[in-house]
Amino acid sequence: MVSYFIYNGKSSSEFNIGVEQCRSYPSAARSIERQTVPGRVGELLRDTGTYTNVTQPYEIYFNGKVDGMTAAASKIVQWLISDRGYCRLEDSYEPDCYRLASYAGPFDAENWMNLYGRATIEFDCMPQRWLKSGETPVSITSGQNLQNDWQPALPLIQVTGIGDGELTVGSSTITITGMDGSLTIDSDTQNAYDGTTNKNSIITVSGGFPVLTIGETVVSWSGEITAVQITPRWWRL
Repeated sequence: MVSYFIYNGKSSSEFNIGVEQCRSYPSAARSIERQTVPGRVGELLRDTGTYTNVTQPYEIYFNGKVDGMTAAASKIVQWLISDRGYCRLEDSYEPDCYRLASYAGPFDAENWMNLYGRATIEFDCMPQRWLKSGETPVSITSGQNLQNDWQPALPLIQVTGIGDGELTVGSSTITITGMDGSLTIDSDTQNAYDGTTNKNSIITVSGGFPVLTIGETVVSWSGEITAVQITPRWWRL
C-alpha cells in the first residue's frame, strides 16, 4: 500500500510525495500545573483537565524530474502554508480518524541532483484524534442510550419540532421555547442556532451544555419535539 497524508483537502500524492517510513504515533500529554510550597517536600500537582498539542512528523521524499527539485519544493511549501490556523490532517496509517493540524515550517529539503528531494515536515496538532464515525448524524429515539468508549465528547444536536419542548442528554436539560421547525444546539461553541440565525434566546440550559461522557448517556425529550439527531464528535488520544 502506498502511504500518503491529506492536509487541508489535498493529498500528498498530488505533489508526487512519498512517505519514507512508517510515521510515529505521538499522543498528547496531560496539562498539569506544578507548584512548589516552601517547607514542603515534593510538588503540588493540579490537573487542568486539558491536554497538550502534539507534533506529528512525516519523513518524505518527492519527485522533481519534471520541473526540478526546487520548483517541486516550492509547490509543496505553497500547499502547506496556504491557510493559517488548523486544517484537517489524515493519513493512510489511521484511516478511521483525523487530526486538526497547522503547519508553520520551515521546510528544509535535501536536493538530490535536482531530481529528488527529501525532508521531514512537522505538523502542530491538537490533542484529539477525531473519529470519522463521529461525523455521522445519528437519529435518536427518546430514551435511547448512546455508548461512548473514548473521551468525553461535545455533540452537535439537531432538534426538529414546532412549539415548546424539553431535551435531556445525560445530566443536561435544555428547555426550548417557541421552536419553528429546526434548531441546532452546539455543545462545543455553546450556542443554539437555525442556519445563520442565533437562537440562544429560546433555550434555557440546566446542568451545562450536553456532554457525552464515557459509558452510556441517556437521551430523552418531551413536548413538541418530533425528532432528534446527534452528531457525537467521538475522539480519542
